Amino acid sequence: MKPGFYLELIRTVFLAADSEGKLKNRVVLFTSTTPGEGVSYVVDLVAKELAAQTQKRVLRVDAGVFQTPDLPDPKLMARLCEETDIENLLTLTVAQLSAGMPAVAAVGAGNAAGDWDSLPEYRAESLKALRWNFDYILIDCPSPAVASDATTLAPLVDGVSIVVKAGQTRRGQIQRVQKMIEAAGGEFLGFVLNQRRYPMPGWLYRRL
Repeated sequence: MKPGFYLELIRTVFLAADSEGKLKNRVVLFTSTTPGEGVSYVVDLVAKELAAQTQKRVLRVDAGVFQTPDLPDPKLMARLCEETDIENLLTLTVAQLSAGMPAVAAVGAGNAAGDWDSLPEYRAESLKALRWNFDYILIDCPSPAVASDATTLAPLVDGVSIVVKAGQTRRGQIQRVQKMIEAAGGEFLGFVLNQRRYPMPGWLYRRL
């Protein structure tokens, strides 16, 4: 990804507004067709630039956080996020979640994870709570080829972007993942082409 490309991504995705002037895509999930296409790299890059360009509070979160067996009260989730060396950018990983659980459990006595009826409800409540604390949330998600996180979270986020590795990802693979996201109730936002070293194929460029 070149600087101009991710700045355009920020403009067209994260700064897009609806008819009432409200931001349409505050919570965006990034995934790929197969492992190794650079999702984490793209999420890191976009999150840093989003925080720098907008001066808004940005959270970069691993999808595994919403699948962890030991879960805190969603209302306390934001307490586990950690600051980075980039102003306004925070992170939340499974390791941070596990390390911070004892402190959160003490603060929220009586509100243990067991009080939640189901994991789907927990995911929805967690994202709702994080929306209150952050202007933008970028979710780093593994490929649907290896985990169900993308289709599980798709209906709970504002949109899903698929990271495509230049010279590796096939058109049929991209279309299959798009259909999976849409079948799960997710909003497909488009593709992010990673590691491009040659002119972009016309059919792919027109889909961006």
